[in-house]
Amino acid sequence: MDLEAVNREVKREFEEEWAGTSVENLLITNQYPRAKEEFTCFEKFLPKDDLILEAGCGLGPKLIYFTQKHYSMVGVDYVFSALERVHKHNPNLTLAQTDVHALPFPKSFFGAYLSYGVVEHFPQGPQQAILEAHRVLKPGGLIFMMVPADNPLSRFVYDEQNFLHKLRKNGLIRKLMGKPPLQPKDEKPSYFKLHGREEMRNILEASKFQIIHEQPMSHSFNLYLGFECFHKDTNGRTNSLAEGLAALLRKIFPWSTCNHLLFIGKK
Repeated sequence: MDLEAVNREVKREFEEEWAGTSVENLLITNQYPRAKEEFTCFEKFLPKDDLILEAGCGLGPKLIYFTQKHYSMVGVDYVFSALERVHKHNPNLTLAQTDVHALPFPKSFFGAYLSYGVVEHFPQGPQQAILEAHRVLKPGGLIFMMVPADNPLSRFVYDEQNFLHKLRKNGLIRKLMGKPPLQPKDEKPSYFKLHGREEMRNILEASKFQIIHEQPMSHSFNLYLGFECFHKDTNGRTNSLAEGLAALLRKIFPWSTCNHLLFIGKK
């Protein structure tokens, strides 16, 4: 695998993705039940009196949320056009264009580091970015690592060749079910990796982090991705049926049905 070529293509895909949406549209997702679940967990641990870095902030919905909650935030991303739009939305935010593998900050600078669905796009793996996070964190600082979960349900819903996805794409079946034609979708990302619970724990511990919390997240989003009957709209919002079933799955099969894993590690 040509890592540099894949990384360039991933960056290009993010540039196109951010160009196709808006800061305001992504801020709406902060009101989704699964986002509120994540925020509730984060806010139990985030320091109120120290600098927090979001590494890979994109169009900034999480950065803006925590800033509004009076956390001291710094957002970085390698897509400059995304940062320009975040700055236009709120010129008071602290932003920088940089690569999360080589951050322009001194050692032991931040009290917390947020990685929110970022490292799964690195064909070289997450280790280098996590080691850089360790470098810029103060002793006792916290890393918040969110990654897509490698479990039976996630593997099924992300498999474009599974039988449900094939049925969803069938025009005749959609017509019989009273569904509008499915809009053509871009090819899958150049690189996207699901991460197992043990795998991520081992990587964080090998990077000298002590795991203080781990939690399965976003059970309803797996339902959204896999089953159209759980859609409230086409913007990722789930209906009440999905939320009810997700609550049940969270109790019975928490790790094998979640869409994301959250790890909190202490330096």
